[in-house]
Amino acid sequence: MANASIKIDTRAIQKQLSDMAKQIPFATATALNSIAFDVMRKENDSMAEIFDNPRPFTQRATQVEKKASKTDLTAVVSLRPAQERYLLPYEEGGQHATSGNAGKLLVPVDGPVDRYGQIPKGMIARLMQRPDVFAGTIKGIEGIWQRPASGNQRNGGKGVKGRLSTLGTKKTGLRLLYAWRENKSVNKSLGFVDRARKIIEASSPQALQAAIQKAIRTAR
Repeated sequence: MANASIKIDTRAIQKQLSDMAKQIPFATATALNSIAFDVMRKENDSMAEIFDNPRPFTQRATQVEKKASKTDLTAVVSLRPAQERYLLPYEEGGQHATSGNAGKLLVPVDGPVDRYGQIPKGMIARLMQRPDVFAGTIKGIEGIWQRPASGNQRNGGKGVKGRLSTLGTKKTGLRLLYAWRENKSVNKSLGFVDRARKIIEASSPQALQAAIQKAIRTAR
């Protein structure tokens, strides 16, 4: 039988494979960023399931701190610093984050609160500028107090409305707006890392497939 020699020109295929190899970092970075933003959205959504009526500020706590690139295949998802300060105990355990007054918690009693049941930002500073409001300890209760309104305040003043405080069986004539309470350990779990791990495991295959398909289209 006569010998035959057949040559196949693979230069076009080699070029396509080379082009695809160049697209792999791009595809990887695209997939990582897609997964990172998926984690961010779902971590933020979970805040409403963990906490009762959380503020929008808390529901925007998670961020994509760093996106991946072709030269740095690392994406970072984290809590924003301002929210991390009070959310970290829910992830790592321990007591509620506090500020001032030797680690005690200032809690509403009969003072103004926002629609989330929390002390509005700047409220204490504004109240403390009033002549009828003071910080002190009355009958062993430490807090922010309001003195009884004068006759003029009752008739035309803009005093904060509310009931007067009763300590034991004796009325003080003072209104307890906010009280300092001893700190205690948090009773909820954020589960940030565990949730992120589950999201990554569930979304990675689809994100990688979508990124590869995009890379193939781009390489043509």
